[in-house]
Amino acid sequence: MKPETLNRLRPDPETATIYRGHHVVVMDRDGLIASDEQGYYLQQTRFLSRFEVRGNGEKVKGVCCNGIEPYSAVAYYLLPSPAGRKAAPRGDDDPSGGEIVGKGIELQINTYAGGGYHQDIHVTNHALAEATIVLEWAFDADFADLDEVTSGKRRQQAPVHRSFEATGPGRGELTFAYRHPDINHATRIRMTAPGMLADDGERLRTTFSLRPRQAELISIDVAPVFLGESVEPWFGLDGEPTAHYRDAAKLSEEWLTRCTDIEASDPTVQSAWNRAAADLWSLQSLRGEAEQMYTPMAGIPKYTALFGRDALTAGIHSILLNPWTLKGSLLSVGEWTAKAADDRFDAQPGKVLHQRQLSPLALLGKNPFLHYYGDYSAPGLYILGAALHFAHSGDRRAFEAIKDRVCATLDWMDRDGDIDGDGFYEYRTLAGKAGIKNQGWKDSRQAILEADGSFVRDPIAVAEVQGLYYAAKQALACAFQMMGESGRAAELFEQAAALKKRFNARFWMADERFFALALGPDKKQVRTIASNIGSCLGYGIVDEDKAQAVADRMLAPDMFTGWGVRTLSSEHPAYNPLAYHLGTVWPTSNAHLCSGLKRYGFNEALHKVAGAVFDATRIFEFNRLPEVFGGHPRGKRCPHPGVYPVTCSPQAWSAAAVIQICHALTGLTPLAPLDALIVDPALPDWLRELTVRNLRVGHRRVSIAFHRDAAGTTRHEILEGGEGLRVHSVGPNATVGKDRLSIAISDVLAEHRFQRART
Repeated sequence: MKPETLNRLRPDPETATIYRGHHVVVMDRDGLIASDEQGYYLQQTRFLSRFEVRGNGEKVKGVCCNGIEPYSAVAYYLLPSPAGRKAAPRGDDDPSGGEIVGKGIELQINTYAGGGYHQDIHVTNHALAEATIVLEWAFDADFADLDEVTSGKRRQQAPVHRSFEATGPGRGELTFAYRHPDINHATRIRMTAPGMLADDGERLRTTFSLRPRQAELISIDVAPVFLGESVEPWFGLDGEPTAHYRDAAKLSEEWLTRCTDIEASDPTVQSAWNRAAADLWSLQSLRGEAEQMYTPMAGIPKYTALFGRDALTAGIHSILLNPWTLKGSLLSVGEWTAKAADDRFDAQPGKVLHQRQLSPLALLGKNPFLHYYGDYSAPGLYILGAALHFAHSGDRRAFEAIKDRVCATLDWMDRDGDIDGDGFYEYRTLAGKAGIKNQGWKDSRQAILEADGSFVRDPIAVAEVQGLYYAAKQALACAFQMMGESGRAAELFEQAAALKKRFNARFWMADERFFALALGPDKKQVRTIASNIGSCLGYGIVDEDKAQAVADRMLAPDMFTGWGVRTLSSEHPAYNPLAYHLGTVWPTSNAHLCSGLKRYGFNEALHKVAGAVFDATRIFEFNRLPEVFGGHPRGKRCPHPGVYPVTCSPQAWSAAAVIQICHALTGLTPLAPLDALIVDPALPDWLRELTVRNLRVGHRRVSIAFHRDAAGTTRHEILEGGEGLRVHSVGPNATVGKDRLSIAISDVLAEHRFQRART
């Protein structure tokens, strides 16, 4: 079955979710908040746990609820006309009054999330007689931590005081105040209605009359008070931005104007790119100063806190689209670089933030996530991201502004990151049971298992962390080289080369022709076959004589599903196609692999993985890749891979993965400080034409057209912005299996040194 013949998969068909910034509204299929994990959340705290509507004593009948924009939804409801037979056509002997009576009253509720949320409720009388409408609104707020909601176990609570104040004819404010001594939260609900508002201690009630064809508007603002600070809705009538949102909206729109565009001959690629760009825009946190607002939240609905690893990964993956995402992430995450050691938070000087939550459990110290550092990916990503942003933007001032933090993280890496001084980077939590055990990108407790399925104790030197730190040192060395600091560059190049040599000697499993997942606490190989090694290929730490074997194994049936590469081999005893890190498919992991396949020139394999991931975009609603999806093998028995339960959608690094895969196909590597651009394209037969427009290379905006000819060779043409730009073409005849990217960068740097020496 072709993907386009399938009904599109929805990660959670039972809910409708809208969001903007850290404000998330999770509703049921009818657009109400009635049960379970639904509610209005701010900073992973539920400020509204109930929103229900009754009309004339009975529950409104939901017709449909559908998202319009990421931040808005429209829902329709019906009620019978209370005028009864009077509202039916004269002469009709149907005692029920038919549809004219049964569907006589319509409610349309337009909801806009952001700064709390705003609702326009349009009530219309479609019947033939005047009707008196009594509408009742049930609200509640419990101020639960999202973790408490999902687990069903309350760990913090205090009385909630409910009060109502009439503020004028048809106007009133209902307030839920959280009486916790250490958490000053409240939810204010302001309503304007055509009739008088009354409160019976459980529901608000308004009564008004409608003539036939008449409509009335009711407006509701849900405005939180967060730690004593009042927040106002960002949208008003018909979704018009309010003064509270306009500055952020302007900055957000500026991001859109700076984005790279593509024109793809394949409509699936075009749709996937457009969706990914839209999702990355919608996920902006809109917090902090200027460019910090571009920092993406990790995913909706659960991961709206600041996650260092997720924001930096998304920024790196999507740098071809817009380097401002990476810059914002570097600024937001770098602001929280640890300055002192504190085992409660897994903090050490120079270590980069894993996550910062302002949820009740974090604020009260019942978990360590107020500012938590239990992650070994974020430090490497921070260094790598800083160097990549400099390479793309040429913004020396921006690099200089964060260089001290970059160097502090580099110092942490070799001082505390290598626990036992053996030259590898191994993690262990210092925060006890409250901390996160596994601190690579696969951070679930059971993610790292021995080949027989047994548990691996800490400390663990996981493979892709070694690759990431190698790439970070390489990239930072290039940055220092481009800044003229050749001594520091040489030192980092030497350190990276030594790490690569150690890694290939200790992690390589000759009998498996593959790399071990990790080294355990005894420094023995964890001989599990997993997708982490695809990231190692992407980071360039794999020796060239081993790269072909790695690429072949990643595309073997136990790893490749037809929709992408699994996190864990299907031959492993713990394999489960619907378990988080034990056999599912992660778009971000596949993006890393695609970068690696491109780096070593395995273009056919790249096209196979890229084609599979793009096919997956066609089976999900909105062409949107969720955080993770099922690892079932593609075929007649499994026409789609399945949806991982409670996956986030949209999710920042899944959206960014689409951009990264397109980046791999074009083979574009800017070295803006040197006015240089490396080009090594390889388009597949299903994507014969691709034009990249408005690509940022320093101060330039470059447009490039790519074309795959009948012989399978991809040619390129600079359309705009090439004046004075040194284009380094790798060429279609470059050796397969060599680290083409590193060779090309070395050639450009060597040419730059030669020219400087001449002048």
